[in-house]
Amino acid sequence: MLDDANSFLCSIKESPLTTEASPMALLTSPVRREIMQILGNLPVASTADEPRTRAEGLTASELGDRIGLHATTVRFHVDQLLGGGLLLAHDVKVSVGRPRRHYVANPGSITTSEPGTYRLLAGLLADSFLDAQSEGVPQTAEEAAAQWVERNRDKFVPEGLGLSPAKTPGHFLAKAGALVDVLQTWGYTTKLSTTDDGQTVELGLNDCPIRELAQVNPGVACGVHRGLIQATMATLGEDRAAIGLVPFIEPDLCIARVSTARNFRHQEEQ
Repeated sequence: MLDDANSFLCSIKESPLTTEASPMALLTSPVRREIMQILGNLPVASTADEPRTRAEGLTASELGDRIGLHATTVRFHVDQLLGGGLLLAHDVKVSVGRPRRHYVANPGSITTSEPGTYRLLAGLLADSFLDAQSEGVPQTAEEAAAQWVERNRDKFVPEGLGLSPAKTPGHFLAKAGALVDVLQTWGYTTKLSTTDDGQTVELGLNDCPIRELAQVNPGVACGVHRGLIQATMATLGEDRAAIGLVPFIEPDLCIARVSTARNFRHQEEQ
């Protein structure tokens, strides 16, 4: 309890409660980055390992359990993130007692009514904007980026790479190399490394081409990152790959981790 209290007091001292803080300033806190990482990396559809979906989100108490902090400390940080527009909140009714407040990562939206966003992404997402406008439904950044991948898939699928899930670390690394090519097309400088005997690829993303947008709406930037990575890996036959994003660990650096659903070590033993 004393550690929680000290953490809470340090949080207040280092990050005074204010709605004036910019989204990028809010993410200088490791605790708030971890909250964003947990909520942003929840699956779209529930799984056996993770029953909560990204749309459902988590309560402050549940976030506290995962981070190792008291719910009161977590609420302080989520209030900051709510004020900065990085999180959204909704109440979920329960059978007994008051509704429980759940927090979700704000995915951001891309519409033709945002001229700054349009100028930054027009070169690569113009078709997506036109579709969204004709249908009258704003797209999330993740959806728009994924749609760009689908429309350009023939340009970045190398011959001989295959579209079935990788069976070896080398094959998985080759697919990660194709992903790096896609990210470089967008203008990212990407550093690649592997862990877990080749089952996880870690990408350091520098030189974000939408950095100006990311400074005021990191949710959009994270959505673009996730949409590009997830859709590219799915196109390459890795639709079950787990995608993890750690936003802005430095002002110009995000980390993406892509892990195969296959167990290469188990296959080698067979």
